[in-house]
Amino acid sequence: MAIKGIVMAGGKGTRLRPITYSIPKPLVPIAGKPCIDYMLTSFHQAGIDDVIITTGYKFESLIKGVLEFKDPDQHILFSVEKEAAGTAGSIKLASRFIDDTFVVGSGDILSDFNVLDMIEHHKKAKAKVTVALTQVDDPTQFGVAELKNGLIRRFIEKPPAGEAFSNLVNAGAYVVEPEILQYIPEEKPYDFAKDLFPDLMRNGIPLNGFKIDGTWLDTGRPMDMIRANQIMTGKYGNEMETPAVKGNVILNIRPQALESCKISGNTYIGKEVQIGKDSSISSSAIYNNVKIGKNVEILDSMIMDNVRIHDNTKIKRSVIMQNTTIGDGCEISESVLSPKLKLQSRSRVYNVSLSSEFIEDEE
Repeated sequence: MAIKGIVMAGGKGTRLRPITYSIPKPLVPIAGKPCIDYMLTSFHQAGIDDVIITTGYKFESLIKGVLEFKDPDQHILFSVEKEAAGTAGSIKLASRFIDDTFVVGSGDILSDFNVLDMIEHHKKAKAKVTVALTQVDDPTQFGVAELKNGLIRRFIEKPPAGEAFSNLVNAGAYVVEPEILQYIPEEKPYDFAKDLFPDLMRNGIPLNGFKIDGTWLDTGRPMDMIRANQIMTGKYGNEMETPAVKGNVILNIRPQALESCKISGNTYIGKEVQIGKDSSISSSAIYNNVKIGKNVEILDSMIMDNVRIHDNTKIKRSVIMQNTTIGDGCEISESVLSPKLKLQSRSRVYNVSLSSEFIEDEE
């Protein structure tokens, strides 16, 4: 039997609101690709082409988005949760399609690493469960693991400051044998980290740990999303040094179109982008059909499709969502502007989220 991949993509992405009111978190763009595509590509590179995607929130948008970019060699089954089932519970719902070792990944976390190495480590250890682990500076926002002789000895979910016994955290990817599915109940929400792993350890089933070597980032907040774009543009971009461009860049327009402006840092430029004279773009992601006026400064920011930015505007550490128009001489810093917003000229926006309409949360 072939190993199957399962991508968990059912969360609401509440920390990314208002961005995730209009875009499912797994479809948030990172260096020109949806976040979930990095996990799918890692599966494909490991020879995993039969994939189940578990989804719930905004599932129609997610399905449409995935089908637009997926590799033609990958066969994808979508499992839609009517009610939130938890991370492990969502796998249980799809269990009738699982008959051999399977690999689980998170569609809303930037994961770009060698999955085949983890599978081989799992097989060599003859493990029932292998948990991908990565090192972070602040482990209090994650499940923290203590690893000894290849096995996880202790595991605690999101410990308070001062109580984290390690900086190794759960990376949200697992290799699992099918017999583990019997430990996941069907009648209630059930999570891998909060429920399954402690239950397995109590039942004497060891958790194998594997330190991943690659790119991993929780894109839970707007600045994380900006940073993810910078990291992946730096990883997959091309080093350029011209009078107009200096840095690692991904360009989807002719370099000649940038001769009257300045591009620096890890910067992504999408298709049909127009940038006016004397404007500067640094360490930012500018997506498709964005029109930027003269003398505009954009730093550490993300500008989504079809945005219009008029002359003499400054944008720093912010996310501007699709179809928004920004007037002349505006200043925007550490903010998120929702889709279809029209910001008047000379507006000052600092450390807020702005929306043009009331958005009612979905159940």
